Amino acid sequence: MTAPFVIIGGDAAGMSAAAKLKREQPDAEVIVFERGPHISYSACGMPYWIGGVIPSDRQLVILTPEVARKRRGIDVRIFHEVTRIDPAGHTVYGRRTDTGEQFSQPYAKLAIATGARAAKPPIRGVDLPGVFTLRSLSDGQRIHAYIADHAPKRAVVIGGGYIGVEMVEALRNLSMEVHLVELLPQIMPNFDPEMAEPVAAHIVEKGVAVRTGLKVEAIEQTGDSLRVLTNAADGSIDADLVIVATGVQPNAELAAAAGLQLSVAGAIQVDAAMRTSDPDIYAAGDCVAHYHLVLEEPAWIPLATSANKGGRIAGDNMAGGQETFPGILGSAVVKVFDYTMATTGITESEARRSNRFGRDGEFVGSAVIENPDKAGYWPGAETLTVKLVFDRRNGRVLGGQLVGKAGVNKRIDIIATAITARMTVTDIGLLDLSYAPPYSPTYDPIQIAANVAQRDLLPAQAAQPAKH
Repeated sequence: MTAPFVIIGGDAAGMSAAAKLKREQPDAEVIVFERGPHISYSACGMPYWIGGVIPSDRQLVILTPEVARKRRGIDVRIFHEVTRIDPAGHTVYGRRTDTGEQFSQPYAKLAIATGARAAKPPIRGVDLPGVFTLRSLSDGQRIHAYIADHAPKRAVVIGGGYIGVEMVEALRNLSMEVHLVELLPQIMPNFDPEMAEPVAAHIVEKGVAVRTGLKVEAIEQTGDSLRVLTNAADGSIDADLVIVATGVQPNAELAAAAGLQLSVAGAIQVDAAMRTSDPDIYAAGDCVAHYHLVLEEPAWIPLATSANKGGRIAGDNMAGGQETFPGILGSAVVKVFDYTMATTGITESEARRSNRFGRDGEFVGSAVIENPDKAGYWPGAETLTVKLVFDRRNGRVLGGQLVGKAGVNKRIDIIATAITARMTVTDIGLLDLSYAPPYSPTYDPIQIAANVAQRDLLPAQAAQPAKH
């Protein structure tokens, strides 16, 4: 009897792989081991449910284990944690997290989709009641229940990245007094400083106390409340709820113990087919590093979009396909109260640090413009800030960032497409983009930025016509 396909992890990448396997081989036996109670849910929607925008967590659940079994024929086994992989024996071993029962399962081909976990900084008191991380749906449910039961009035969010700023908004929506504490000199470190500064000011306008360059040293219980101790002169911040949003770490220990090759940030190394260093083991999702299309080297940027695509490709190739994953740009968009921030490719800071564009980054160019997101005379037109990062030697676009109240998300996708196609700022300036006064100026803001960028090209490139 042929051994089944086995997948470790039942969220985005794992279930994408399982679904693709069943589409390609409807009669195949596909087993998914998930150590928790949930599969296929929108982690990105959790701050909006906690903040009351989404009425129920049920709306975040895309697929239940029962539906996966009955309608898709996927043998989903929740509360099953794989603790060891034996590549030579083509077998996984584990235990049930609800009963402690041990199990083993042979496999023909295996996919690892173990995701990532919230990083807990070495802060005393980080495990106290009322202190939470937000990564899984179970985490979100615990936070939601705590707020319902304790009605906290004061909150501290530690970490000013994507989850941090989304949770700040969610907690302000619940009328809490909120402090945002970030160790680095700016919030949203995936953006260049001049793009993050106006958003930080906007967060302050919304009633949030933003503290950057501040280190949290401990969290203490004081009666029914918490106290966040910092290295600031004023010392501490009182709170009823603390959210720790200091990043994530890849769950790659299982792969490492099996002797599989690791990559940057301790994530699993895969090739373009999502195959690991073992030909019968694939990996996808937040536990793997992908090829970065600008840096031309592996990078670990855990995002839902690459997890879903990578899982689909892994499933296809496990079934005998020949699909490849071209790489990533780290394209992301985030809502911050009335503003939207978006980024793709690399920032100017990253470009200068990379040593790929001159020893001191002398070939890194950037252009920043402010322009209405639609015709300036149109009612409700808002200022849009666009930044393009490019190689001054050839005009190739390396990255883009946008900040504004409208028109951000799809414009960043145009820049992502341009980078993927290795287009230049000259090419972008001449793109045949759509125009009507309610949607855009005659020259789209990204084209205005591209035209400004052309002024900083080195002479040889400035004299070249656009390619056709």
